[in-house]
Amino acid sequence: MAGNDTRGRTPLSLVGQEPDLLFYTRQATEHGGPVLVLGAANGRVVWALAEAGVSVLGVDPSERMVQAAEELRASEPAEVSGRVRFLHADPRSLRLTERFQVVLAPQHALGMMGSREDLEAFLATVRHHLEPGGLFAYDVLNPPAEPASHRNADEEEPGAALEPRRPVFAFHLRERRQPGAPLGIRRLRLRPFSPEELDEAMKACGLTPRERYGRFDGKPFDPEDPRHIGVVEG
Repeated sequence: MAGNDTRGRTPLSLVGQEPDLLFYTRQATEHGGPVLVLGAANGRVVWALAEAGVSVLGVDPSERMVQAAEELRASEPAEVSGRVRFLHADPRSLRLTERFQVVLAPQHALGMMGSREDLEAFLATVRHHLEPGGLFAYDVLNPPAEPASHRNADEEEPGAALEPRRPVFAFHLRERRQPGAPLGIRRLRLRPFSPEELDEAMKACGLTPRERYGRFDGKPFDPEDPRHIGVVEG
């Protein structure tokens, strides 16, 4: 993989914006639209890109998330709203005739893939929709470091043998109540993927990893970082 370059840096004119929105907006504006966002969720990234002047299609497998994203349309100027479309679809099986200069998987969207097969299906969708020479960018949780194997029982913290490692999970998602149905909170568990796992899966799908960061401001990736952020060529 190529080393980090100035694409990971934060232009002074954009300082103060949320780091992930700044990062994804920069990728989109530097490479041009249209942009496909896989795992659009409530539309947070999609609307930020549209406000920056980019045409965007946001796709999400949750109908409720798509509805929440669409509800923001009423508060946007017509010029911005006209750049945005949303589609309720499974990113693993999505096959459109359109092609995109940039495909994004923000907010740990790849972590929703529960298996290697799901991950490769998602990446095949990315590859199918990218223009030649297009760009794919993502962020995903990094697996926590395993405890050192050389530590003996006397060195373990009290109770460590009784407490299993907690699985990585994301925020609680409060879902909109349907008529006659109770209000529910659904815990979304996100699977972390190591850089090596992702690189192998991407290469198998015809994608070429280019850059990897440990933070959205362009900090070089370290294995101890809680997430990794990648830029990939189609």
